[in-house]
Formats: sequence, C-alpha cells, structure tokens
Amino acid sequence: MVLRVQEKEGRGKELVIKAIHQSMLNSIFRCGESFRRRYIELEIIPPGIAAGRGTGLHYANRVNLTQKMKTGNDLSLSDIKDATRDGYIKAFSNGVFIPKEKLSKKTTLLNDGLNDSLRCAEVYKKNIAPEIIPKAVEEPFNVDIGLELPLAGTIDIERTAKIDDLKTAAKKWSDGQIEKEIQPILYSLAHEKITGTKPVFKYHIMICRRGKDNKSTSADYQTQEIIASEDQYTALIYKARLFIEAIQKGVFMPANPASYWCSEVFCGYHRTCRFCGHQPAKRWI
Repeated sequence: MVLRVQEKEGRGKELVIKAIHQSMLNSIFRCGESFRRRYIELEIIPPGIAAGRGTGLHYANRVNLTQKMKTGNDLSLSDIKDATRDGYIKAFSNGVFIPKEKLSKKTTLLNDGLNDSLRCAEVYKKNIAPEIIPKAVEEPFNVDIGLELPLAGTIDIERTAKIDDLKTAAKKWSDGQIEKEIQPILYSLAHEKITGTKPVFKYHIMICRRGKDNKSTSADYQTQEIIASEDQYTALIYKARLFIEAIQKGVFMPANPASYWCSEVFCGYHRTCRFCGHQPAKRWI
C-alpha cells in the first residue's frame, strides 16, 4: 500500500509516499510544517555545512567499506581524506544553506567545514574503520511492521550482530542521548527482521571543536551504544502509526517557536514560514 498526496499544480505527477524512512520521522516530529514543505510540497532546501560534513564522512565510509569487503583492509588515511573531500563537495552540488547574516563569510565557512571534515576523517581512520567488518554496505531494506507503510532505508550488515553508524558533533553527547534517537531503534528493528538476530547499535561520534581563534581545530571521539528493547520497538511503531495518520489527515503541527531549531540559523524555511509571521517566498534564489 502507498499513501497518495493530492497533486500540486505544476508538480507534474501525483506524490506517492511508499515507505517510512527515519529521516521522515525525525523531520515530522521536529516540525510538521517543515516536513510538509520538504516532503509534501517538495520545497527542498540545500543542506547546511554541518550536514555536508556528515555527508562527506558517510561517503568516505561507504568507499572504504566497499573495497574492504574485497581486500580485508582499510584505505590509507590519504585515500580516506580524498573520499571525505569528494563527498563534502558533492553534498553541495545543488547549493548550500547559510543563514542570511553569515552569507558574507560563505567561502570561509565552507573551507572551515571541509577542514573539520578532514580532521574527523583522521578520527575515523584511527578509531572507527578498524572496528567494522562489513558483510554488505548500504543494503536497501523494506520491512513490514503491520501498518499501511513499511519501514525503509539502507543499512550496513556486519559479520557480527552489530550496526555501526557515524555522527559528527560540535560537542560531546550527554549520557544516554542515544536512547532518545529514532534511528537506532528503527535500524535495530530492521536488522532483526532481516537477519533474525537482535543487534547492538553503536554510534561513533566525531566531535570537532574550534579554538578561540576559530581557526585551529581538534577532534575527539565518543561512542554510545544500545540494544533496543521490545518496548522501544512498540514505541517506534506508535510513532510510525501517527506519522501515517498525520499524512492521511493533512495535519502538520509546527515546532514550538521556543525550540532552538525554530530559527533562521537552523531552519531554511524560517524566513518564509507562515507560523513565524512571514510571507511565503515568491521564488527561491
């Protein structure tokens, strides 16, 4: 079954939502209005620099693990940095989101983001890559959970019952933060459905800090892991059911305006958001 959304004038075809991805759940529970504009109205805002940094490292990880399945060895640091740079640049092939007040520093910000990514690549090579023994890289999954839509995404399957995923951050995660994340539970459920084994989900967190001069950087490393419980699976399915109902009924609640992500710095839709007292853009530049 699929969810069909009424055709929008000029879109050219009916929008069909065929599956639930973790990015969709994160988006709709953060701000239903931004979800509506991104996934229903198809107003796609380019990624910000932090997102591009993560994309660069995920790309390098994919390149490394794909060849590691054949060779049994990790790439050299130089090759991992090259792949990180390529992924970072590709992330912005259709533009980059930078808050209006920072546009004058665009080139500097992009260069700083790249340097941060390369510093994190050193952490990846030393601490993360040696730990991962891949069996399949970015394997697509489509898992029935008894609702109108399945869960879907891509997952790295390892030779042990473990899922490793990368995160970049500007500061250390608080204890137990992984318990609040949707992705570990969704991916653990998918892994268990696919392989029949309950995995350990482990986040490898690369923390890139800038000095007071905003030039020098240092990168730290942190891990958090979880074995999902049946109660957490049940809670995820409740979220998925509410996700489906919201789309069927066309109800998309905006974020609490007091939340930090409801601002021009974190949301590309903020300047044209009706719930923030702004008018829609006549055109995107």
